[in-house]
Amino acid sequence: MKKILFTSIIILILLSFSVVSNAIVTNSSEYSNVKIYVFYNEENEVYQQEKNWLDENINIRKEYINTNENEELFTKIKDALKIKNDKSPISIIGSTYFIGFDEKTQNNMKEAEDAYEKAEEYSDIVEKIRNNEDVKEIIKQNEKIYKQPGNSNIIVNIIFIIVAICVILFIFKCLKKKKRPRRSQH
Repeated sequence: MKKILFTSIIILILLSFSVVSNAIVTNSSEYSNVKIYVFYNEENEVYQQEKNWLDENINIRKEYINTNENEELFTKIKDALKIKNDKSPISIIGSTYFIGFDEKTQNNMKEAEDAYEKAEEYSDIVEKIRNNEDVKEIIKQNEKIYKQPGNSNIIVNIIFIIVAICVILFIFKCLKKKKRPRRSQH
């Protein structure tokens, strides 16, 4: 009985380590092709706050682009994404853009980062625009990525929960058998 309980707990611990290690490898920026672009103007004080926050909290590759030095690229990006606001910083992950920087923007950036990291197909529209490629279809594809929750981690979590429930039910069943009174022998 104790051996079975001990074995079940060990299996549960090993499964949880495999889930955690899978998440660490999946979210490592070393393996990521996802990138955030921050278009900034040096005169804007918010840019430095955003840069510091991004460097500490976002695990994907980053590129900071001065709008004064890259005006043509900035104009093409705004036209492609239909951004009408010139306020900086403007940050772009996939086809998702963020204007300015505050707590809500931080939360949305983390959500976008997670969505694009989990996506099977991701296209870097800034790089495509730099190469003068058409990005209309890519923008539609990327917009679907951010709106859809990542399915790969959901399946792993469901399997983990099912295994955990089975182990718990097995433990309760074993404990219930142990509590039954023994028949007296007369």
